[in-house]
Amino acid sequence: MLPTGKNKDALLALVYQLSEEIRGKPLDGALQEWLNRHYGPGTQRYESLARLIRLGVDEQWCAYVEIDGPDYRRGRIAEPVYETADMSVESGLLKDVKGQYHCHTKGEINMIVPLEPGSNFCGSSAGWRVFAPMSEHYPTVQGRALMMFFLPGGKIEYKDAP
Repeated sequence: MLPTGKNKDALLALVYQLSEEIRGKPLDGALQEWLNRHYGPGTQRYESLARLIRLGVDEQWCAYVEIDGPDYRRGRIAEPVYETADMSVESGLLKDVKGQYHCHTKGEINMIVPLEPGSNFCGSSAGWRVFAPMSEHYPTVQGRALMMFFLPGGKIEYKDAP
C-alpha cells in the first residue's frame, strides 16, 4: 500500500484530470509543448500541482525513499490505473545528483519544480520534459528540484550505461 496524507487526494484529483487530457497522446515534443502551455509554470494548474507535491514531501507520501542519501529520494504516488491513463505516478527529490542510468521503455513525462534559483533537470528548468519511448539517460539535477514523473505501464529499465 502506498503512503497517504492529508493533501494526497487533492493532488490525485489534479493528476486524474491531467491524465484524462493526455490519454493516448504520443510521448513526444508536441506533448511537451502542450503540457508547458496548459500546465506550465505560471498556470494555476502547475502552481497547484507544485504546491501539493511540496506538501507531499512534508507529509511523507512524495519522495519518501532514500536512494542514495537524502539528496536522491524517490517514491511512488500512484499505481498505473485507468484514472492515471495507465501510467504510474512517481516523485523525486534530488540535489546536485547524477541518478541511475535508465531506459524509458515506453517513454516518460516529467514535471520539474526547481527549489533553488537556477536548478534544472537534464537542462530543463521549471515545467515539463517529455522523453520518447526507448530513450535513455542519467537523470541529472543541478541545484535542488522536486519532480513528479509519469511512466506508461509503470515501466522503466535500470541498466548499465553504454
